[in-house]
Amino acid sequence: MKPSKRESAAEIKRHLRKYNTISMVATLVIAVCIYALATGEGASIHSILADQSNVFDILIAAGVVELLVMARIARLNKLKQGASARRMVSRARA
Repeated sequence: MKPSKRESAAEIKRHLRKYNTISMVATLVIAVCIYALATGEGASIHSILADQSNVFDILIAAGVVELLVMARIARLNKLKQGASARRMVSRARA
């Protein structure tokens, strides 16, 4: 039964890595949008960023993705702590 617990913890870590990567990308998009809005030079980065309404749409979408990912990461961290606690209890019994 111990290998399944290890696989579970490894799977949680894999999911955390995936969601952290998505979070980094969303954060980068948010930073680029804020830069484009603050400087007004979005067109120098990409032609889509030349129009402020496009920048606001992208900013809102990236913000929503970031919030959803943060909620999922929090849930995965809670599962990871539960798996760690179960592992510590099973070690104490052995």
